[in-house]
Amino acid sequence: MTAFATEVPEHAPLVVRNKGNTRALYVTMVASTTLLVALLVAIPLFSWWLGVTPLLMVMPPLALQLYFTLLIVREYQGLLGPQLAADHTGLWIRTGLGRRPEVVFLPWQAIDGIDTAKGPVVRIMSRHGESLFPARPHWRARSLRRRFGTAFIVDGRRSAEPVEVLAHRITQWAPR
Repeated sequence: MTAFATEVPEHAPLVVRNKGNTRALYVTMVASTTLLVALLVAIPLFSWWLGVTPLLMVMPPLALQLYFTLLIVREYQGLLGPQLAADHTGLWIRTGLGRRPEVVFLPWQAIDGIDTAKGPVVRIMSRHGESLFPARPHWRARSLRRRFGTAFIVDGRRSAEPVEVLAHRITQWAPR
């Protein structure tokens, strides 16, 4: 039965993991955010110590930048786990980013096709899986549908293996 799952299992027979540079990107983003927070604290203290108030004009743009940086860091947090897992029962696919990305379990009977025809991704087509999303799905699912024709993709730019190899490995697990 097609349904939402709690997470992509990390110990399935087939697990699509991300490249190591994805974690490095996330750590770099967290470090730059920490530096930005330190600036937000240091500038007012320094300007107060000097008795200069024009430096406080810098604070609103820095606070806005911090807000957007924190949004980006939260979105990229979802890249740290596996993208997909498969076994003899079906596929678990991560369908978004954020702190708690949505994960969908698709039994093999619910999968209509797997291909690499549209960009550097493996597309997994499933009418049953798409029916899990309401009429107005989250913006992540909407953008994937518009761009790739399905909400279920494995991003080849982030995965440790090329998309052709991933598609072949996934189809090997499909029952014949």
